[in-house]
Amino acid sequence: MRYCDLKHSLMRMKNSKLLLSPLLFLVLSGCDGSFFSSDVRKVTIAMDTPDLLEKPWFSVTYRSHKCQRTRRDGDFKKHYEDDSSVTTYEPEREKNSNIYSVTVPVEKGWYCDWKLSNVEFKLKYKKGSEILEGIDDTIFERITFVFDEHYPRATNGQSQPLPGRNKIINEEFYPYKRINHLIGNLVEISFTGRVYFYTYRLDNEIERILFRPIIHTDEMVILSDPLTLKHGEKVKLVYPDGYVEYGNPFPDFERLQKIRRERQQTSN
Repeated sequence: MRYCDLKHSLMRMKNSKLLLSPLLFLVLSGCDGSFFSSDVRKVTIAMDTPDLLEKPWFSVTYRSHKCQRTRRDGDFKKHYEDDSSVTTYEPEREKNSNIYSVTVPVEKGWYCDWKLSNVEFKLKYKKGSEILEGIDDTIFERITFVFDEHYPRATNGQSQPLPGRNKIINEEFYPYKRINHLIGNLVEISFTGRVYFYTYRLDNEIERILFRPIIHTDEMVILSDPLTLKHGEKVKLVYPDGYVEYGNPFPDFERLQKIRRERQQTSN
């Protein structure tokens, strides 16, 4: 039986005459690590949130090497892996800013010796934003901060920790609209940027990470599906300057950057 399974079994005995001793209190609190010393090291996760984005909710995962869980592979062989505990936090808005942040302990300790593994949050367009006019559906962009060796399945392959105790991460994004002619002319909007997956490995001594997304709302790229699958029709990608590319659904980030810089130079 896993340690956390033991905890849950004890909790189900609430109607019995079991005495809640100090030892039992320790057992019951050890699984989720909800009790921890006020002097443990903490890290602050924050996002400078543009007005057109929803405030982020931070999904925080802790892992325990001491408390293991079992799984079975395709041959029904038993394997042991680190147990995990996930909590989602609503952030607080920092004074006189658009920065939303949450502060969490790096180590929760207790019996399972919980350690911070990763933090995930999403970039998502805010309902009612002008950019959503004529849009049927929105697709979010996932951001992941990694604090150990447990990488998500979808990753950009970055393995070297970002140095520094206080880190500001600036990333540029462009609105990416897709017109699905083959699905009832469904119009979706998402983000396109430097990479496909935004995963960052953080240094062990990190104290504060600020993610700052820069959304170039005036430089939208549009993908149109073919009207039919016949006659070898291809998808059409239209860049903000009118340049058209056929057969490639993935926008070229460097081309978008060049278009934006050239427009800025012209306007100046």
